[in-house]
Amino acid sequence: MTKLNQFIEDMRATSSSTQKVQIIKDADPFIHKVLEYTYNPFKQYYVTSKTCKKNSNLINERFSNGYKDIFHLLDDLTNRVVTGHDAIALVNGCANKFKDNELIYKIIDKNLDIRAGDKVINKAVPNLVPTFSVALAQEYKGKCDWDDRWYASRKLDGVRCLAVVDENRVCTLYSRMGKELTTLNRVKEAIENTGIINHVFDGEICLLDENGNEDFQGVMKELRRKDHQIENPIFMIFDMIYKPEFDNQKGTEILSERLAKLRAWQGGRRTDAKILRYTDQFVITDGKHFDKWGQIAADNGWEGFMLRNDVGYEGKRSKNLVKVKKFHDAEYEVIDYDTDTAEVVRNGRSETIEMLSQVWIEHKGHKVKVGSGWTHEQRLQYMDGSIVGKIITVQYFEETKNDKGGISLRFPTVKHIYEAQREY
Repeated sequence: MTKLNQFIEDMRATSSSTQKVQIIKDADPFIHKVLEYTYNPFKQYYVTSKTCKKNSNLINERFSNGYKDIFHLLDDLTNRVVTGHDAIALVNGCANKFKDNELIYKIIDKNLDIRAGDKVINKAVPNLVPTFSVALAQEYKGKCDWDDRWYASRKLDGVRCLAVVDENRVCTLYSRMGKELTTLNRVKEAIENTGIINHVFDGEICLLDENGNEDFQGVMKELRRKDHQIENPIFMIFDMIYKPEFDNQKGTEILSERLAKLRAWQGGRRTDAKILRYTDQFVITDGKHFDKWGQIAADNGWEGFMLRNDVGYEGKRSKNLVKVKKFHDAEYEVIDYDTDTAEVVRNGRSETIEMLSQVWIEHKGHKVKVGSGWTHEQRLQYMDGSIVGKIITVQYFEETKNDKGGISLRFPTVKHIYEAQREY
């Protein structure tokens, strides 16, 4: 048994955080580096063990000659030096070289199964794993304390973006997962030109389609393109946080104060209004006012609206940030698929072809089929079963019961397919 396997076994054998901290402290530098590469949120590898094992015939022995160690390969995966089949082949080649051939797979899946997270790791080895914690919303549970001061705003259909501006006015853009966004130089330049320092702007990157509606699929596609800059991004900003408070994941400056500062900044006309836009937020006074907002959302076809309590910033999922949605969405792993035949017209002739008809996911221990939302191209692309193991976002109206009394979803529709581990 390797030192790493023994380390994992020791970590799994105890539920005591104190003991886990001591085990990590006593581990050798190689294991510390494995922990860093596994749990660093800023390191993304764009392949998964399932994809690699599914394509086990792809093996590149160049790993033995071209890489001094496993971390060199992981750096190349993170920086997209190797991609696609080349990445899969090199990962499989790396796995073949080592006795512990599961190590590389555990790292790229970002799970050593040690039953400990970044807090325990960093308690043992300070700052080994960078943390990136942002404010996340809870689902609306049917009530709010209207004696508090709540702000409502339209729920945007874009991609979360954190613009972090340091003391030297240098802006770096991140997804909510901590991945640096490198295709948004126009947003970066617009924020740096404001002269603001030592603050974090929280918002969403949006693209508008030809009808002026937010195009979620379009912005996802643009963000994932390599060696590319998005031409017409819109950064819809809904919060402005003092950077030390953001870094501390907790602040004393309440929301109304942050919004006043944000409005004053935006109203100073030092901003590029085509790129940087303030998200209007309105005070909710009582339950009737809340119901009115729900009707406004329904009448305008909004995805929903957000409620923010007038409290200090919290870099976590909090009851003080609530999303109210007509439709819910959640992420699932595809566990199976079905195909069917369909009539299509090609070159003026009708022909029968086989294509994807639906996929199966698991919701609360129950299998649920998702047959809506697929484009014609996707049905052809994934008819070979390559959709299995991928993460998809499924939108649905509500939970319901199937004809056998099990839990199902009403109107499930695929909204997005993640070709690799979620990054945004």
